[in-house]
Amino acid sequence: MPNRAQRRANARRKNDMNGERRASDQGLFEAKADAVAEGRKGVWRPSRVEPVEQVRHELTPQEKDAQAKVSARTTGWGIAKLISWLLIVLSSLAFLILMWIPGLPMWAILTVTIVFGLGVLSLFIVRSPHDVNPYLDANGTAV
Repeated sequence: MPNRAQRRANARRKNDMNGERRASDQGLFEAKADAVAEGRKGVWRPSRVEPVEQVRHELTPQEKDAQAKVSARTTGWGIAKLISWLLIVLSSLAFLILMWIPGLPMWAILTVTIVFGLGVLSLFIVRSPHDVNPYLDANGTAV
């Protein structure tokens, strides 16, 4: 009786002679490609892992209040970030326009440059706290 390595080698030789090299892998690949093309829904799981039931628990009133405070805080930070980015974009566009106007006073160019600098510095001031990053799970792992 041939051992495992010999059986695999014989199977490879047989597949190579028939032109069916890695036919099973190709079939799996085509099945996955068809599933993606058809847009089948579902959560991908490794084939050898059994699904784990996720336990949902009800939020206590304190947890609900904490979530409301965090969402209000992040909304405020979001508006401040939007204003900072608007300052940066508008001042850079103004600088590009002012650059092509001849004979412009120096105070106009300096004003636009200072507004741009304030926009960049304000991004450091209004950065959101790291503990409310929606892209991290409870262990700090990127989701």
